[in-house]
Amino acid sequence: MKKMTAMILTAAITASMVTPVFAGEGEPDAQPGVKKVYTINHTLGDGQKVTNVVLEYTDEIDAGSLSLDTYEVENRVITAVHTNAEAAETEEDVPGNFVVLDLEVQNPILDDRYATDGRIDQQVVIDTASVIQKADVSTVNGTVIAAGDEVYTTSAGEGGIMGNDAIKTPDMDRFEDNHYYNDPDTHVILHYNFFKPEGYEESGEKYPLVLFIPDASAVGKDWETVLQCGNGGTIWAEPEWQAENPCFIVTMIYEDKYINDYNEYYESWLTGTMNLIRDVAQTYPVDENRIYTTGTSMGAMASMLMMEEDPDLFAAAYMVAGQWRDTEAVKDICNENILFLMSQDDPSYSRAADNVDTWEREGGTVARGDLDATAPDEERTAMVEELLSQDANIYFLSILEGYGSVDADGNPLKGGHRATFRVAYDLGGVKEWLFAQTKYTRGS
Repeated sequence: MKKMTAMILTAAITASMVTPVFAGEGEPDAQPGVKKVYTINHTLGDGQKVTNVVLEYTDEIDAGSLSLDTYEVENRVITAVHTNAEAAETEEDVPGNFVVLDLEVQNPILDDRYATDGRIDQQVVIDTASVIQKADVSTVNGTVIAAGDEVYTTSAGEGGIMGNDAIKTPDMDRFEDNHYYNDPDTHVILHYNFFKPEGYEESGEKYPLVLFIPDASAVGKDWETVLQCGNGGTIWAEPEWQAENPCFIVTMIYEDKYINDYNEYYESWLTGTMNLIRDVAQTYPVDENRIYTTGTSMGAMASMLMMEEDPDLFAAAYMVAGQWRDTEAVKDICNENILFLMSQDDPSYSRAADNVDTWEREGGTVARGDLDATAPDEERTAMVEELLSQDANIYFLSILEGYGSVDADGNPLKGGHRATFRVAYDLGGVKEWLFAQTKYTRGS
């Protein structure tokens, strides 16, 4: 189920790979050493990547024997080393057999020419890693595990229906896959992932619902792709967000490109998707005044169409890098709550601007603002919040031409279509704005 890349070794750890140790007693096959290697993979703005490597030893490790120079991970920079009692992230040393390596994660808007931290390439996800123990490591009982040049790689694991247990994907694991909806109106069968907020069954409360539709590169039957290609779906399920903003999340998995740039789309999928959301809202405790749609490119276009088709379904939309060529076909959404992010370096920028102009002409109240996507987080947040402080129902946020990505030294570069995805869901103030909207805050 997981995709590999030729850059990463994929051999399973075997007994013959264990580095020799200096042990006081015992046979070689009983000596302490590396038992298994795990990776922890998180989904970021530029896709899923390895953020941690975890080595499981046969014996408890002395944290005092570890440093940043103890290990080397192929093509990556180690930023922290800790011990733990399980194969999980930790910010401090916890007694145990596991050594957790934190890896440097580069800026998501770093230009592809300079990215070296495992960015997805043509939908190939790098979820394994290779590591060498470069210095001696001590166990708590004083045994020294000697340095060596053996390359340890992410274990193939035992497999089974749950996949490889050595490759950990906490962001994806929060979602339930293999959900299908058979639309009674069109008879189309739609595939989606589903997230349920913790404790919803006992709370007696109703919750917002977020629909995420990805760009066309994520089409296919693989439930993982939509959760790996970027964080437009997963970010709403992050524990920090859920703690303050619990919600249901639906991420769509279309088998084919749903919409193109020439006003063509599958009407059955449009109707089926809306009926799916209505069905989820009736089946679960969803606040029907707080149903939101968001998406990148194809997902932004789908949001426009659904709002045009049924103005009462969604309370608001966050549209990223999309446009509709026939502006008259979606002109009636002028009174909806819309936050629209587009890069001025995107070839479709002028058509997106035409959509916004049309909505304004039809009676929508529009606020426009510029964004330097290469600025520090706090400065970007200030730009977003300054725009959203204006009295409007449609907000058009434009990433400035030449300020959509950076080079290896942090110098601004042109952005473009896909670069917009990478910054969209990490912008401060965006998620908060969306969740503040209800059907009663629309323009009139």
